[in-house]
Amino acid sequence: MQTAFNITDVAFSAASVAPGVVSLVVAFRIHNHGPSHVAGLVVTTDLWANSHIAKAAFKGVGSGFELWQASFTAPGPPVLFEFVVFCDDYGGLNSVPRIWNTNGGNRFRVKG
Repeated sequence: MQTAFNITDVAFSAASVAPGVVSLVVAFRIHNHGPSHVAGLVVTTDLWANSHIAKAAFKGVGSGFELWQASFTAPGPPVLFEFVVFCDDYGGLNSVPRIWNTNGGNRFRVKG
């Protein structure tokens, strides 16, 4: 069973959180949510030579949407984060994630 997701209202920032460490924080909404899903970021700091998954934490519900937030740290400054937001539908098989939607494939960049 495919679940339709819609990711909107992506807000993000990058800031130094400790000497030599920069944190990327991304908040977003998931609409038309369904059962057994997680959300997060596919993020890179080296122009996609290497990518990482940053899982998001569920932050609550609104009228027809869920609030999620993810964070990722890297050495810096300076550091350039590039990321795509995603939502995985596990469909009851927690070992086989299936990405049903991203934020339209839009890549976001932020410098910290």
